[in-house]
Amino acid sequence: MKALVLTAGEGKRLRPLTTNRSKSMLMIAGRPVLQYIIDSLVENGIRDIILVVGHGREELIDHFQMGGDQGVRIRYVIQHKQEGAESAILTAREELEDEDEFLLVNGDVLVEPEMVKRTLNNHITVGGDVTLLVTLVSNPEQFGTVKIGANGVVEKMVEKGGPDRYVSNYAVAGVSVFNKETLELLEIHGKMEKIFEEMITNGRQVSAAVWEKEWAEFTYPWDILNANRIVMDRQLRGKGSFIAESADVHPSVIIEGSVYIDKGSIIRPYTTLKGPIYIGKQVYIGNNSLIRDYCSLCDGVRIGYAVEMRNTMVFDRVNVGRMTYLADSLIGADTCIEAGAQLWNWRPGTDPLFLGGESERVQIPSQKFGAIVGDNVVIGVNASIYPATRIGENSVISAGCIVTEDIPPYSDVSVVQKLKITKQKGNPNC
Repeated sequence: MKALVLTAGEGKRLRPLTTNRSKSMLMIAGRPVLQYIIDSLVENGIRDIILVVGHGREELIDHFQMGGDQGVRIRYVIQHKQEGAESAILTAREELEDEDEFLLVNGDVLVEPEMVKRTLNNHITVGGDVTLLVTLVSNPEQFGTVKIGANGVVEKMVEKGGPDRYVSNYAVAGVSVFNKETLELLEIHGKMEKIFEEMITNGRQVSAAVWEKEWAEFTYPWDILNANRIVMDRQLRGKGSFIAESADVHPSVIIEGSVYIDKGSIIRPYTTLKGPIYIGKQVYIGNNSLIRDYCSLCDGVRIGYAVEMRNTMVFDRVNVGRMTYLADSLIGADTCIEAGAQLWNWRPGTDPLFLGGESERVQIPSQKFGAIVGDNVVIGVNASIYPATRIGENSVISAGCIVTEDIPPYSDVSVVQKLKITKQKGNPNC
């Protein structure tokens, strides 16, 4: 069976992290999202993979090539205009002509091997024409949903579309088995909802395989932190630590919980690592730092003296200056955060945090959430970034700035200071 993986979407809600990269190339515990998908396919014996690529395809293709290093065969189909999943599937139709059935995987879902296995096993045992993996969610208005009847048969499927559109709390979880008929109907109707309506009306069986464990789809920035937590809990928590032989961890370093430290990394004296955390290749962490609670530091990151960091994901080659604080934040590649900067994740009061502007303003499902910083950003000495703030790529925040609103890409941000000197009252020398 071939797998068709959709990776072409722009990921606008995840900007600035997806301005220059595909959602499938977001780093989760040091590995791209797409790597988790490919590994899950391989573990289930699927090695013939078609990737529909579009936005950010250059980095993705350069990383995975033709799949030789992954033990798979990868072919690429370009979706030049990002017009949705239906268009992406039809773009790859020529590659699927000889297939009676194929596995369809969304490239913006954290896929585990068991998710693929459960979908395939359900399809074989139940014998349906189409099988959808579904999962219970608390916010069904943000997903395509299905109504399930007796014996796990899907009675209705609706695409995402707001608070009045969902038919249950079962969301489509991004792994499906499709057949030739679905492609033919998609060619006619152009909408997923329509093809399922016709199949069900004509007596075709659409089955649901239920995924009851945690699940992550990458729609908003906090979904990235959630996926990172899921991966670390399953791969690190309670399973001991891994420290590469070539890593240099000073004897005075305190390690609590499970940590992963890759090749060539250096951890200086009196630093505390409180897992689960991931530290990639050639990472440097200075003296007296505190790195804790689901931090993920990708390759080439440099952390200065006495830095505190919690639940923060830092992409490749980021420099973090001494005595900074980062919490619940996402930091794009090649960014520089200078000494004393503060990326806050909380503010006084009980008012909820929101992300976005006039076109879409979304409440963040947590009382704590930090900054989303794009690639190639400079945050100056002693700058403070307020919670739920986006800093666009290639922007420069000057020293001492207090940033309380989103900063567009390629912006220079500075503060105008007026120095005021007055005589002291009551000083006999005046």
